Amino acid sequence: MLKSASLKEVRMKVKGLEKKSHFQKFIFEVIQDLFFILDQKGGILEANPRAMEVLGYSWEDLQKMVFLDQVAPEGQGTVSKGFEEMGGGKEIRLRTHIVSQDGERIPVEVIGVPKEELFFMTLRDLRESSKNEEEWERTKKELIEKVRERDQYARELQAMKDAYKEKLKEIERMREDALILSYMDDLTEIYNHRFFIQQLTTEVNRQKRYPTQLSLLMIDIDYFKDYNDTNGHLAGDQILKAISLIIQHGVRQSDFVARYGGEEFCAILVNAGKEEALAIAERIREHVAQTRFPNENAQPNADLTVSIGVASYSPTTSTVTDLIREADNALYRAKRAGRNRVEG
Repeated sequence: MLKSASLKEVRMKVKGLEKKSHFQKFIFEVIQDLFFILDQKGGILEANPRAMEVLGYSWEDLQKMVFLDQVAPEGQGTVSKGFEEMGGGKEIRLRTHIVSQDGERIPVEVIGVPKEELFFMTLRDLRESSKNEEEWERTKKELIEKVRERDQYARELQAMKDAYKEKLKEIERMREDALILSYMDDLTEIYNHRFFIQQLTTEVNRQKRYPTQLSLLMIDIDYFKDYNDTNGHLAGDQILKAISLIIQHGVRQSDFVARYGGEEFCAILVNAGKEEALAIAERIREHVAQTRFPNENAQPNADLTVSIGVASYSPTTSTVTDLIREADNALYRAKRAGRNRVEG
């Protein structure tokens, strides 16, 4: 019985070992990573089917090689150092490239475990992860480029907006300048006839809503044609400029002085009744008469002077036409009375 039991026991052990060996072989074959068993010199003792499939070598070929033969030249130093560490009993983990039989460089993560004077090497194929990393890097670069392009576009758009706003301001300034120029007399650089009519209309309309006082001066240079004929038009232009300045200094800051046409000027006196308007007109007349002009001795009255007509807003003089007509009539009365005088 004892002999029979021992034989049965041996047979069971043998059967168990066969099953264990078969199981280990099964695991060895189904491992999806590349797997090698090496001696301490790097000689290949075992390689799983996956390793032979990826590298493209047969088992017969691999038996003639050492592990370093599979490693790309630039990684051999690192792997050799890893072997030294495993020889000292340490596990290693590193990244390198192996080269297949057809020359493909394959990125791998190497995990080395020393055991019983053998090195168990697992190589994890990183091609897919590298591809994903490369794809991510490419996507990241594309995103960065798109963000850069977007930011650049935003900067360019803002620059265009700023330039557009600046151009609008410039256009507005030009429009304002053009409007001012359209209201200015080119020669004397005071307001022109167009502005005079517009401003007088504004002041008359204001009188209807907020009655105060409003007066108008019509000023004419005496014997100006004689001065022009004697001294020439250029000299006459200088006289027009000089007298326009005298008139501007003779009125108040709130008043409006304009060239009505030819040698005739006008002044809109805001908040000024007839008495104050006559005083302002007289001051202007005196300033002109006291000013010494070139060659004025040749004038018919041996002096360069002005005549001024004054009109004030009233119930019977309540329109632009009324005011201009009344001031004109007063001016001609001054002319007929001998010139160099004020009439109102």
